[in-house]
Amino acid sequence: MGRRSVAVRTGAVGAVVALGAALGAPLAVADGEPTRSWAEIDAPAQINVAGGATIKPYVGYSFSDGGATFPLPRNAKLVIDATGLKGIATIKANNEQCTTSGAVVTCLDNGNLHGPWEPITLTAEAGAELGARGTLGYQVTADEATGDEASSTVVIGEPKVVAGKLPDRDGLKTGDTVELPVAVRNDGDLVTERVDVRLTGAPGLRFADRPKNCRFDVEWDGSEIAWCAVEAAVEPGKAARLSRPLTAEVTGKALAPWIDYTVEAVPVDAHRDPNGTPGTGAPVGLTPVTGGEFADGGESSVSFGTGNHADFRARGGVIKTVKNVPTQGGLAFGLENDGPAAAYRRDGKPLLYADITLPEGVTAVSNHIDEEPDQDTTGACLTHLGEGRTKPFEGGHRRYLCPEAPTELPGEGQTYGLEVKIAKDADRTAKGVVRLVPGPDGFDVHDPNPANDTAVITFDGAPGGDTGGDTGGGTDGGGSGDDGSSGGNGGNGGSGSSGSAGGSDSAGSAGTATGGAGDSGSGSSGGGSMALTGAGGIGLIAGGAAVAVALGAGAVVVTRRRAAAADTGS
Repeated sequence: MGRRSVAVRTGAVGAVVALGAALGAPLAVADGEPTRSWAEIDAPAQINVAGGATIKPYVGYSFSDGGATFPLPRNAKLVIDATGLKGIATIKANNEQCTTSGAVVTCLDNGNLHGPWEPITLTAEAGAELGARGTLGYQVTADEATGDEASSTVVIGEPKVVAGKLPDRDGLKTGDTVELPVAVRNDGDLVTERVDVRLTGAPGLRFADRPKNCRFDVEWDGSEIAWCAVEAAVEPGKAARLSRPLTAEVTGKALAPWIDYTVEAVPVDAHRDPNGTPGTGAPVGLTPVTGGEFADGGESSVSFGTGNHADFRARGGVIKTVKNVPTQGGLAFGLENDGPAAAYRRDGKPLLYADITLPEGVTAVSNHIDEEPDQDTTGACLTHLGEGRTKPFEGGHRRYLCPEAPTELPGEGQTYGLEVKIAKDADRTAKGVVRLVPGPDGFDVHDPNPANDTAVITFDGAPGGDTGGDTGGGTDGGGSGDDGSSGGNGGNGGSGSSGSAGGSDSAGSAGTATGGAGDSGSGSSGGGSMALTGAGGIGLIAGGAAVAVALGAGAVVVTRRRAAAADTGS
């Protein structure tokens, strides 16, 4: 059964062999179904070559079998035929698997069952006119497989659009609408056929205007995506903008959101993004404009400031001993975003840190992170060395800084767990403390409630064992950190130690977080940023947060609670 592929643009690095060989017994073959694997060519539908330029277009192939178990293809061969490019462009092999014979390049399989990366070069012929077109053909054959054929249209010259810059806005509030009059300028040498515009908004922005030539989708964290295919002719050197701006509404989850957007000139019949839901409004086009500020390429971004905040709350924990082993135990503690805003750092750094000081007589033993990249987890807890210095986790200490993820949605949080060693003579009424302190400079969650940024660590069964984040006190057993500095009393009128961050180590330069003493042992930086809660102006070495040290199971387990598809409503 032959299969005709549709040549498409792709970012894949080499093709993937999708075969069921050696996976089990052969599947039954129904009438009309393939009886052997088949080749599928992957190549651009259109290739633009600027006058006089040389490029290396991608073309590859793969073999599929639909889940059946067919014999593996053998002796695969890719033939690239440029006889249809006479007077337009010349072809030459660009890989050791390939050889050139006139206007034909032949590439033999090296056992990987896919074509070589960038197998050819294409060079525009001297004197080839702008807009001249020709055909580049592809054919794949193999023993024990059905081959495939495809082609690309080669065009001399190309439209190349750059994105107009949009001004940042501040002072927004829930319910406000922002306009997005995205503009493009054609810096290429051919007129555009179609311009694709793609916008991705951080949580807290909802696309309101929904033209029917756009599609809209929502990511797991509530980020919304708009993708518009606008058929329009923009002449070289000219500019245009959307015939009417797309609009986005600010929701109650917005804190400091932004929209990244890209523009790209593509052939009118180029592949269209199949994801998301089509809009139902009148289609949007492009209207000529003059002037304006443009980016250097096809990407740009716009940021928005709101008066919203995210109230982060510390969660304390209870040290529970291992049965029949009173000197070994475990502890879970953490933090939550009580909202209303979604906290989202675009630089990927931790939003904040959970600064934990264990009770006197208790030290951490081991540290393990349960990495879940799709859930946006961060790195392992860092050992606090004092004076703004940290290092990767090391057992035997009482004080650690545990990084929060760069994203935290309302109602969600992070739970850390420690395996600990308990001294035989440890006072089981002693208490430790968890304090939330700012992450690296550059982001402010505008936490409005410093009182719940501190929570208590107690022993199981100890009196006064309330570990909630809004206790604000009961941490008289907090003791001192590893460096001898005060850990702060947290809530009995004692003040946290003050000071400024400083110092560095081989992990990198320190970010700073400073604060003074205050009621309930908590300091607060200006402008509504999260209180330091007696953290003593801890400086955090950003580089250390990226080091994940796996020292065995049963130590620190970070649990992320994420919605599969978050609602972006207020």
